[in-house]
Amino acid sequence: MTTLSRRRFLGAAAGSVALAAPTVLRAQARELVMIGYGSAQDDPLKRAGEILAKKHPGVSLRIIGGLSAEAIAQIKASRGASPYDFAVMGSPAIINAVDEGVLEPLDIAKVPNAKNIDPRFMPYAYGMGVPISYAGIGIAYNKQMVPNPPRTWADLWKPEYAGKIGVSRPQSNLGLACVSIAASAFGKTDADTDFGLAKWKELKPLVGRNPNLLQQMLERGEIGLCPLWHDNTGIAIASGLPLGYAKVTGPGPLILPTMIVKFTRTAHSELIHEFADILLTSESQTFAAQPPYYFGTTVKGIVAPAGAAAFLPSTPEEIASMVSVDWPKVAPNRGKIVEAFDRMFAG
Repeated sequence: MTTLSRRRFLGAAAGSVALAAPTVLRAQARELVMIGYGSAQDDPLKRAGEILAKKHPGVSLRIIGGLSAEAIAQIKASRGASPYDFAVMGSPAIINAVDEGVLEPLDIAKVPNAKNIDPRFMPYAYGMGVPISYAGIGIAYNKQMVPNPPRTWADLWKPEYAGKIGVSRPQSNLGLACVSIAASAFGKTDADTDFGLAKWKELKPLVGRNPNLLQQMLERGEIGLCPLWHDNTGIAIASGLPLGYAKVTGPGPLILPTMIVKFTRTAHSELIHEFADILLTSESQTFAAQPPYYFGTTVKGIVAPAGAAAFLPSTPEEIASMVSVDWPKVAPNRGKIVEAFDRMFAG
């Protein structure tokens, strides 16, 4: 949370000012509350909040970590008195939030730096926000258990990886994407999730209830490899763990863009637009791309730092072939997919 210091006026001569000042400060104080990541990856957001606060004395930013689904439920229950103003949100959550009626579109004209966004990212905002970063999905692996990592998604079905594979439950975006990947890797459409589930059943993977628990399983050696976010893997490798990351293809490199979106009836719409604009400056994008954050950049011309190139699409060929899941066809069926997955891997 970014807070602004308040002066205390001392001395009898300043007594009347001391009484008046708190009222003025309260009138000027504006706190923006956003849904973030709940981790050190909030640092680029905090940095942007500090820049915004310098431009607008009395403005502060409070970041709350949490799942977008939980936030949407809280906003609906609030009946117009939302506890949040805006959020970082991926494409699947945006689709659900639009269906629930809790989002208002950003006015792109009020975000001047949006003109510098690589146009391939804009469709994933579905007209609701601006793309500020993206996460990649590849294969994280334990180098001591997997000397020859896969090169394509279909490689996961090779006998040499049998008994070593983990996957996240599809309640998470990571796990949901993996169901679609299993379909598209074998020539089916993203939306053929029945086929995707059947392919995962063939592998008999160990299941992590969420990406963090899946990563812990990998770090403990309970599994040898698993689909994982590129930034989580980069952070783990930087800490000295014996892990590697494969930017697998077929499809891919696979990415999930993240947007700034605002909730309905926020009182801080203008500030939210300005905040988004700050995140799209070259300085902010470069800051977010460097270790230990490893965010993929959405602004044209920003080159991945050397420490992040092993995890982010960085060659012209990789950048040109970036793809994402057809979320409008997959995300609305998340509930059914989760139920089918849980039945399939119960016990």
